[in-house]
Amino acid sequence: MKFKIIGTIFLYLFSNNVFSACEGLLDEKVKILNEKKYQNLCEYSGKTILVVNTASKCGFTYQYEELEQLQRRFSKDEFTVLGFPSRNFLYQEFTDEEEVAEFCKSTFDITFPLFSITNVNAVNTHPFFEKLFKITQKRPSWNFHKYLITSEGEVKSFSHRMNPSDPQIVEAIQQSINLK
Repeated sequence: MKFKIIGTIFLYLFSNNVFSACEGLLDEKVKILNEKKYQNLCEYSGKTILVVNTASKCGFTYQYEELEQLQRRFSKDEFTVLGFPSRNFLYQEFTDEEEVAEFCKSTFDITFPLFSITNVNAVNTHPFFEKLFKITQKRPSWNFHKYLITSEGEVKSFSHRMNPSDPQIVEAIQQSINLK
């Protein structure tokens, strides 16, 4: 009887994530682009992450190329770009996720993770982007706003006008992955 009660307590604690290794900012489930599967962002805990709200039909869409270059350059160093297509700014994203996925693959050969079309600055803002806003006090004002989450969990915000290859962004990535 004693072991049954202890076992029940442990089952309760683990099933309710009381002992969860990932809490706070990354503890969000997000839908994978053009799939019916979800992924918990805790999978990226401890990595350096560049979160970007993207759009396929925007004047800044060329930034996909530089984002992919960063992904290929630093992915072996526990770094990843996470792309969140958004229609919040003049509806500059396709409505069909299959079109988004095809565009990103065929035009830029994107290999970094892309997630479902996401509200990043609207009434129904995704909880992950709400957390980023609360931490940085900066909401995306246009497509391709960037948030760098360091391996220690510090969050930095970069304007959509700043290219991904800008020395400020590259140096922040390098500092986080200890390449400098």
